[in-house]
Amino acid sequence: MKKVNGYYRVSKKINGVQKYFYGKTQFEALEKLKRYTADAERDKTIFEPIALKWAVDYFPTLAPNSLKCYRPALKRAVAEFGELPVADITPFMISAYIKEFSRGRALKTVKTQLLVINHIFRYAINYAGINMQNPARDIIIPKNLTKRKITAPSSADIKRVKDNVNAPFGLFAYMGLYTGLRRGELLGLTWDDIDLKKGVITVNKSLYHVANRPHVKTPKTSAGVRRVPVLEKLKPYLKRKRGILFTIDGGYMTETQFQKAWAEYIAVSGVTCTPHQLRHAFATMLFEADIAPADAKQILGHAQVQTTIDIYTDIRESREKAINKKIKYADIT
Repeated sequence: MKKVNGYYRVSKKINGVQKYFYGKTQFEALEKLKRYTADAERDKTIFEPIALKWAVDYFPTLAPNSLKCYRPALKRAVAEFGELPVADITPFMISAYIKEFSRGRALKTVKTQLLVINHIFRYAINYAGINMQNPARDIIIPKNLTKRKITAPSSADIKRVKDNVNAPFGLFAYMGLYTGLRRGELLGLTWDDIDLKKGVITVNKSLYHVANRPHVKTPKTSAGVRRVPVLEKLKPYLKRKRGILFTIDGGYMTETQFQKAWAEYIAVSGVTCTPHQLRHAFATMLFEADIAPADAKQILGHAQVQTTIDIYTDIRESREKAINKKIKYADIT
């Protein structure tokens, strides 16, 4: 115990850092040290600081689009469980929260919320060293939640895309229609990725944007690296050039440049669908051509064949509804 400027001082090395505590009396200085130590130990077991430490470690590994979903999910989890010790949070509490959270929300949103909570508890066990069972591990998501479905573009939109292939940025939409590539995959294409002799397009990268600036990434799964056939409808528009396929001033497009180019294309062509809907139209073409789900999975770059099967199921159900609507009031003459 040492006196400094009339105050009692105690010190202790905490997490490798020397901490000092002062008091008018020896007892007061020791009490400050005791409270600080207790709070520091408490922070190691409380949900919020553990969740924030998990985010610091895990978020840098995520793609920007994933971060857009994970950040609000983390915020909601902290709002619900933040002040509680992780060891006091039970499966019943998490199940009740997920059940309430699911009301009026889409399946994907609920899945992400539960996934983030699960990640945080796994972090608490594996890295924070808390001796407990993961209470989120066996939680079941409520049934019959709505799925966000991407509808195919209308026949009128498909005709507009075909008719406006030579319009500024028209090739982008036309290639989306006849390759099924995602927006980022199209924007990441170079002319070297296109082999007209072999009739294939190699998809091995994708463009994404952070604060408007373009960045190139490789697919997160092996299924994302694939070769897509060049359809006969597409060949006449793929004149051999060099560099990036869709570019302004020779570089990859910024988000602003893409949005401006797409807006101008829509104004000229009258197209009302999104680039992702054009991908759905390509999937519909595969379905109509009787391409097996396993083969369509490879062409579309889905990580799981179930994703392709689900899209095929949606297409089939939509067709059945359309047919039933047409014959509902039909009569025999």
